Amino acid sequence: MSYEKSAGAIIYKVKRDGRRVEPFFLLLRYPGGYWEFARGHVEDGEREHATALREIREETGLTELRFLRGFREKYRFHFKRSGKSVAKDAVLYLAEATRWNVQVSEEHDGYVWASYREAMVHLNFENAKQVLRKAQTFLNNRRSPARQQPVKGKSE
Repeated sequence: MSYEKSAGAIIYKVKRDGRRVEPFFLLLRYPGGYWEFARGHVEDGEREHATALREIREETGLTELRFLRGFREKYRFHFKRSGKSVAKDAVLYLAEATRWNVQVSEEHDGYVWASYREAMVHLNFENAKQVLRKAQTFLNNRRSPARQQPVKGKSE
């Protein structure tokens, strides 16, 4: 069995409607017909965070992101490629986008900004749903924006 690792982020943008504030999550539609987060293969010698920035830029065109300190989730899944089993770890950060406009790459069939409930319906895999639950809980438990110290991340 071969092993691979990918890194990316659960990207969200806050929508304000009067006093109500709600995060909307960016989901990409993959050619296999499923929805997932922006992520991609970690290259040899590349750090996870650098991979996340590169893959997000390549897949969405987003370059201005605020990565929230303290959120890093990993899950493992298995699949077959050319008849061979592959184990893959996906590392996901949590990042706030500064804009709604996304330029999806040719690797994907589309995208959607979805509320938490909508995202849970769109996501096909339980491990992706579990990490989204953790992201939603993390966002809900944030005390105040003034107390948070996000890590700024810009693609080079």
